[in-house]
Amino acid sequence: MAVTAILLAAGYATRLYPLTRDVPKPLLPLGKGAILDAIYGALTPGMKTILVTNHRFADRFRAWQREHGVPLELVDDGTETVETRLGAIRDLELARTRGLAAGDLLVVGTDNLFTWPLETFVAQAQRQAPAPSIAVWDLPPEADVSQYGVVRRAPDSRIVEFVEKSPQPPTREVATCLYYFPEAMCGRIREFIGTGGNVDAPGHFIKWLAGRGPVYG
Repeated sequence: MAVTAILLAAGYATRLYPLTRDVPKPLLPLGKGAILDAIYGALTPGMKTILVTNHRFADRFRAWQREHGVPLELVDDGTETVETRLGAIRDLELARTRGLAAGDLLVVGTDNLFTWPLETFVAQAQRQAPAPSIAVWDLPPEADVSQYGVVRRAPDSRIVEFVEKSPQPPTREVATCLYYFPEAMCGRIREFIGTGGNVDAPGHFIKWLAGRGPVYG
């Protein structure tokens, strides 16, 4: 089964200024490398991979690609400022169409850090196809759940509620930007953009999807 990984890296990370004024968040140092090294290393070897970035940091990612000899396709969304950014969902659709994504989509936010191979998530998500799936984490008691998108699941793992950054979260299960979209439902991305919904935070798209059919966690 063909799967294309799309790495979302077009944000400006203004909350981390001055660290990210001239360096994109995924290329910030982590150990002996960068955050992006760990994320790319978690992908299945040989998987078609598309990284979408803004124009301001495109050369930084090209330099990283040359240094590591990584065979990914880089898509430049053409924006140079926070004010002109496309938003994560528009960037996803741009990467999918311009990058000629094939088959299902594994969508990864590049400010996530994984210590396990993504095959685990992909295998579970494929069992739920053609419905989309998202990865969820059960946060420890000391973590502030109100800073996340929070999900509530039915016994069969179907998402029955999705709340963005609620002061009274219904559970401690949170979603970050790690999604599996079977090819059959990828047209929903363009459909959501056409509704005028919030395209900046991916959680709004997931909430919209869950209101129109099964989404699994």
